[in-house]
Amino acid sequence: LKSRSYSLDNVVKHLKLGNFNHHRAAEDARVTAEVFRKFMSMVDKRGIKKISELETLRKNINISSLRPQHVSILAKNKTGLRNLYILVTESHTHYFHGKPRIPKSLLNEHRDGLLIGSACVSGELSRAYLNGANTQELEEIAKFFDYIEIMPLDVVEENDRQISRDTLKTMYREFYKIGRRLNIPVVMTGDVHFLEPHHNIFRAAIQAAQDQENFDKQPALHLRTTEEMLKAAMEIFDNEKIAQEIVVVNTNRIANEIEEIVPVEGKLHPPIIEGADEQVREITMKRAKEIYGEPLPKIVKARLEKELHAIIDHGYAVLYLIAQRMVKKSNDDGYVVGSRGSVGSSLVATMMGITEVNPLPPHYVCPSCNHSEFVLDGSVESGYDLKDKVCPNCGTKMAKNGQNIPFETFLGFKGDKVPDIDLNFSGEYQERAHAYLEKLFGREHVYRAGTISTIAERTAYGFVRAYIEKTGKRLRNAEIDRLVAGITGVKRTTGQHPGGLMIVPKDRDVHEFTPVQYPANDTKSRTRTTHFAYEVIHDDLVKIDALGHDDPTFIKYLKDITGMDPTTVPMGDKSTISIFSSTKALGIRPEDLGTNVGTLGIPEFGTQFVRGMLQETHPKSFGELVRISGLSHGTDVWLNNARNWIASRKATLGEVIACRDDIMNYLIQKGIEPLKAFKIMEKVRKGKGIDAEEEQLMREKAVPNWFVESCKRIKYLFPKAHAVAYVSMAFRVAYYKVHHPLAFYSTYFTVKGGEFDVELALSDIHSIKKEIASLKGNPDKNVKDRSKETLLEVILEMKLRGYNFLPVDLEKSDATKFIIEEKALRIPFNRIKNLGTKAAISIIKERKKKPFSSIEDLIRRTALNKTTVEVLRKYGALKGLPEKEQITLF
Repeated sequence: LKSRSYSLDNVVKHLKLGNFNHHRAAEDARVTAEVFRKFMSMVDKRGIKKISELETLRKNINISSLRPQHVSILAKNKTGLRNLYILVTESHTHYFHGKPRIPKSLLNEHRDGLLIGSACVSGELSRAYLNGANTQELEEIAKFFDYIEIMPLDVVEENDRQISRDTLKTMYREFYKIGRRLNIPVVMTGDVHFLEPHHNIFRAAIQAAQDQENFDKQPALHLRTTEEMLKAAMEIFDNEKIAQEIVVVNTNRIANEIEEIVPVEGKLHPPIIEGADEQVREITMKRAKEIYGEPLPKIVKARLEKELHAIIDHGYAVLYLIAQRMVKKSNDDGYVVGSRGSVGSSLVATMMGITEVNPLPPHYVCPSCNHSEFVLDGSVESGYDLKDKVCPNCGTKMAKNGQNIPFETFLGFKGDKVPDIDLNFSGEYQERAHAYLEKLFGREHVYRAGTISTIAERTAYGFVRAYIEKTGKRLRNAEIDRLVAGITGVKRTTGQHPGGLMIVPKDRDVHEFTPVQYPANDTKSRTRTTHFAYEVIHDDLVKIDALGHDDPTFIKYLKDITGMDPTTVPMGDKSTISIFSSTKALGIRPEDLGTNVGTLGIPEFGTQFVRGMLQETHPKSFGELVRISGLSHGTDVWLNNARNWIASRKATLGEVIACRDDIMNYLIQKGIEPLKAFKIMEKVRKGKGIDAEEEQLMREKAVPNWFVESCKRIKYLFPKAHAVAYVSMAFRVAYYKVHHPLAFYSTYFTVKGGEFDVELALSDIHSIKKEIASLKGNPDKNVKDRSKETLLEVILEMKLRGYNFLPVDLEKSDATKFIIEEKALRIPFNRIKNLGTKAAISIIKERKKKPFSSIEDLIRRTALNKTTVEVLRKYGALKGLPEKEQITLF
């Protein structure tokens, strides 16, 4: 019998035995007999003749339909901890139903190394007593537990009013006797849910916001002192010896059984790939020699040996190899990969193809004979800004590279910091990248990095308002603020990192590190996450960040349309650099466009904030663009800091602190010992400023006052390698914008056109400007409005450059992409309001089979409905198509 409740009235209803007068003794007895007869009939139909055979029915029980009972589980050693993790996993995956739960049989199967307690009044032992079980039955239940729990009376009395204080006293005294007879320790526990007694109002407010009953009747679930527990025990037993036994003696007895366990060791357990050390060295040196020749230039060889020594000696080679394989797979499948974070600080990562960022000092290198020349005087920040030069040996035009980034910003000064390799895959490719990693190591060894979401301050305020509304209390602002602060940060739900994957070594089990669950306990999800937030186990398991990003998708589309390999874009192209300070290369007057720069639609440089920075600084080189990127991503780096020094002419854009690496490089240049320069950089980038001793050292080395003051104001500094990676991607997109405009606009609206307005796109420049002005003048605009404003600015720019849009056409439009037709873009089907991508794809699929003969035929063969057909008709997409099939009679 499957039912949510097995009360008599529910069972009778489920078995369709008719109405009866519940709680009348004679009537209850009659109906119970009817239920028994019905059950016997059901048993007979299953061919069961003996009582012992009833056990065979257990395997058919769906535990989600059973009322769960509480239990306490303590891990007393490493074995127990692993078993506890297994039980947590099972409770959140196979047996989750509203709440995590497990069958008692499974608990018994994995109880090695565990101590199991009888829990509160919702536990099996308490419920059995309250339901009238006799002493023999209670003892049989109690034998399952390693210790029996007794709780202060006020833990229950407000929470469960049907249980009287006298009933609780009698029950706990009986439990004590049972424990003595069976030699099971009886302990006093507190059912602790919060720290201090006055914190009960925080719990009440949270429960009020969730519409829970009796939220205003909070039991005393705070953490008690030994004296408070002794007092509570005396209230039950009125016997000091017993009170001492259950509060002090037995609790210590339980504690003594528990070994010292460190759940999170803080020691990295990298995945295993045979021969990883040799492969990393071989791939690195092979590529280095292909670029720089043999023997390698001293500066290259020294850097590589230093890095390889640190990477291999600390066991990080496998991380590099994983990243290399993932990037290579994506590249082979036609999608470039962008790097994030400081991985571009590593020359080994560059040589392995993990990142395109070259951290060496600016230099020339000949692609034909490998002759190289390094610029070490600090006159140029980026190799891309070096003047063109031909090789003095063979006359070939030399390649230019090098961004001057110290390796220490990635793996620390000693090279012992766990590398955090973050990669930006195309959003279209991300799932394939994750699947590749699962294939590489096995699904049981790759998990999404789990996250724990907490109550935000604004949400907490909403909870408090709900509490006030439901209780009718009048609270002062100070008390409201106190409640908000107390609720903020409380766990709300679980989730997953947008691209983080945790890898468990093949010779280890995930339950040695963490339990596993579904994100937000969604049992329909295929994704499994670590139960612990990834930050907690980050130093124990390798985390690979394979994030989804628009930029790689953008680059792929541009390559597909133009046929031009993005890696061949000349990174010093003057026309491209010019749009970061003017609109001249676009052939547009600033007053017509409404901005003095031409970076609308360029990743990282198209926002109003960054465009403002560009207008103030007028960058004229790649190195300066990297600085702009660093300044815009930092906290308290531009505003009230670098911006002031530039405006007051105390420093130039090329001198201010823009990225964390700038501090280390500059201080070493001023004569400060490298380790000290590194430590100052680490403190400043984290917003910890500098101390008096460090300030004195800097002044002794003639570091200018503005630089010292700048260090004090900074809260967060962006890594230069990350900035270079972003700017490299942005510069390539900008190159296409200048030299392949329609390819750029086609890609932009395809990838970023979520708020595309068909009517405005097809209207004139005046109408578009009017709508932009309206949006700009709206102080209450939301995220959707801001997105629409940005999109309209790019539409305006495209039209000002002499290009236009063509309306949706049943025979010519694509499902999702803006198709180039001469000097215009054909709008795709999915940009029509209420016509989704699924319906759009269905049109293309059927169109390829044969032409549509009528509107009736169109509706029948596609996912369109009458409403979406009317929208298509409105935009003229159905011209010439008859309503119904034409029938010719002969």
